[in-house]
Amino acid sequence: MLNEINLAIVGHANVGKTSLLRTLTQDSQFGTISDKPGSTRHVEAITFSLSNNDKIVFYDTPGLEDSIALYDYISRLNRDYTKADGIDKLNQFLSSPESEHRFEQEAKVIRQLLKSDAAIYVVDIREPILDKYHDELAVLAYSDKPILAVFNYTASSSPYEIEWKKLLSRIGIHTIVRFDAVFPSLDGEYRLYQSLLLLLEPAKNILNGWQEKIKQQRLNRNHRASLAIADALIDVAAYSELAKDNVEDMIKIMQDNVRKREQQAITELLSLYQFSIAQQSSENLPILRGRFESDLFNREALKLMGIHLSKGMLSGAVIGAGVDLAVGGITLGSAALIGATIGGLAQTAKHYGNRIRNKLSGHTKMTIDDAIICFLSLRLLQLKESLNLRGHANNMPIILAKLDEGTWKKGKLPKSLQVTRVHPSWSTIGRYKLKKDDANRQEVLSNVARELE
Repeated sequence: MLNEINLAIVGHANVGKTSLLRTLTQDSQFGTISDKPGSTRHVEAITFSLSNNDKIVFYDTPGLEDSIALYDYISRLNRDYTKADGIDKLNQFLSSPESEHRFEQEAKVIRQLLKSDAAIYVVDIREPILDKYHDELAVLAYSDKPILAVFNYTASSSPYEIEWKKLLSRIGIHTIVRFDAVFPSLDGEYRLYQSLLLLLEPAKNILNGWQEKIKQQRLNRNHRASLAIADALIDVAAYSELAKDNVEDMIKIMQDNVRKREQQAITELLSLYQFSIAQQSSENLPILRGRFESDLFNREALKLMGIHLSKGMLSGAVIGAGVDLAVGGITLGSAALIGATIGGLAQTAKHYGNRIRNKLSGHTKMTIDDAIICFLSLRLLQLKESLNLRGHANNMPIILAKLDEGTWKKGKLPKSLQVTRVHPSWSTIGRYKLKKDDANRQEVLSNVARELE
């Protein structure tokens, strides 16, 4: 059995070879993607180590830019060698002067192909069958390597798919997989590796190990993403400020602090999934420079996601699920405290103590409204799901769709998060110093993350 698999990604220029590798390796920063031909000029390798010292190595190769001239040149070189087979023809080419000059890029591809265990030939399924594709496939077929054809950009309908299958069959390539590097299907990657198994049976253990590693990485990343979202929600739900005569100013401060916490969570999620900051867009709730373009406190955005505003509306700011706004100078909570104190119920007085002290000193405790927290959770959850399904070759803006009715859409916090309201010291954005080793906070963090999943 093999301990290492070397896979060469080959094909014409601008068919999505680097894009495919970005998605397969889950690395949006690998290589260079451009609409200009020849954006990959050298062979680039990325190695993944598995258990038992097994390895799988992907090689991103330059595009075959001048395959018609290359095929003619190889044919002329071997005109007097009638018994030369494919490998002989390729070696004859690699030892010729033109392999270092006119066909330097093509020579890099062929050298890597001959050193690899198999090749993945990438096809832009939107392209019509041209002579250059006939010739480059003929050259690649000279090697003794098994070739898997991958039809890229299958998310777009194409009238050329049947013709491509016929051409590949005539060359002797019968193993084909449809896999869109930008919009990968849920089972596309599995089918790709299963097809490789048919071509590389001795590499069964490595390929199965690689698929299992990818599966575990995704599960772990999804869980870590849920924890990151839960941490942000606890920070915001536990967050409180005291206001006396500066309520309007405090509203702006709190809103700005929550916006920053949301941006921090978005950055964490993008980093976790190895995506860069998304591009600007004017569509529904896109990410713009590490934040959502539609503001977290925007009423229209709330309505768009089906969130209903609660009673805690003050000067255009949605605050107040945990706010006692006094009516007539006293609230029911304060009245309950007075009665409890007179009755000698110390435990009840202890529970309400801080609230009544703030009230008697003329301060108002201000917290973020349930609707805003639910809205924040919706945006971060949708971002997580979008990243879970997103190909790493996709450099388009991340757009969040409208949601169906669900638990987090009702503007009421689940029990696992409600408990944070009475623990302002659990927030990193409050006036208290966060107790990072607080076992109770860690337990709530796990519970919220579990409920999000």
